[in-house]
Amino acid sequence: MGDLVMHETASGYAFARFGLEWRLCLIERPRLGGELVPGGHTEDGEDGLTAAVREVLKETGQRVRLLPPPLPEGYPHLAAPSVWHVVSMPAAADSRCDRQHLHQDHIVVGVVDRPFAVHGTPEHTAHWVERSALDRLHLPEDTLLLAAALFGAIDSAAALRPRPAVDEVLRAELLRRQEEDQAVRLVPVDDRTPELMERWRAVDEANTAWLGELIAARGWPGEALVGRQAAGAAWLLAQHADRQPEFQRECLELLAAAVTAGDADPQHGALLEDRVLVAQGKRQIFGTQLTQGPDRTLVPHPLRNPDEVEALRAAWGFEPLEAYIRQVSAGIR
Repeated sequence: MGDLVMHETASGYAFARFGLEWRLCLIERPRLGGELVPGGHTEDGEDGLTAAVREVLKETGQRVRLLPPPLPEGYPHLAAPSVWHVVSMPAAADSRCDRQHLHQDHIVVGVVDRPFAVHGTPEHTAHWVERSALDRLHLPEDTLLLAAALFGAIDSAAALRPRPAVDEVLRAELLRRQEEDQAVRLVPVDDRTPELMERWRAVDEANTAWLGELIAARGWPGEALVGRQAAGAAWLLAQHADRQPEFQRECLELLAAAVTAGDADPQHGALLEDRVLVAQGKRQIFGTQLTQGPDRTLVPHPLRNPDEVEALRAAWGFEPLEAYIRQVSAGIR
């Protein structure tokens, strides 16, 4: 084996939360048969981390955020992303080598905070698969073994580190601002005077400015920092930051990362995802954003995948779309 050529490669195991469930990104490789995780040869000057990120983006269109291997609970230091494993595996002749050779594969693990946001044109068809589907797929044995093990490790690896102490003062301020936000919005339509609408605008602008200052100073206020209810208030302020679309998109990225870390409600991430897409004139994913149809009844803004929307809503814990529209129409929300 000592005279075999060695090529440096990288493989990226990219996970994403679909509601409360983790899924793994796999690509179809017709030439090899079956599915694989994204990966490929490193380029000149690349390390395994850089190569894995590049290959995941090129092959799937997904932007992966790499994770360090899990550390013991309570470990006091913050770890940097790193290669999880380096393995040597035999490789058949290919376009880079005309004989059998070895791949020294750098295996990295990461997360995709927004799995519906595809960047560029992927080289391969990509699928997000749940743990229970692994045994039904045509996967190499090594990929199957490692993927199954990583499903058991990803929750800990992606968790918020370090966890902050609860800030009761910030929690109270978020809840106060949520109450103010709702006070202007819950006034019946027939009672909305020009003065009220001006107050509505002023409340939103003040809350958006305040949230921007908070994020710049302390990052996204998640459940660990302010508790579940106040973390929901932070989402609400971002949801209503429509006059600042760039800031609202920044909030979406931060909230999505918090959802990945188990520090925010997945439904809030879905609601803001749809809100931002509709504001950009794009098709929404979950059907949470409604508008008036020709007969003045509420209908969803255009959907990206109408045939999949009910399955996605169920995965995120939303009620069926028809029931949701009835509730909104009745003024429950």
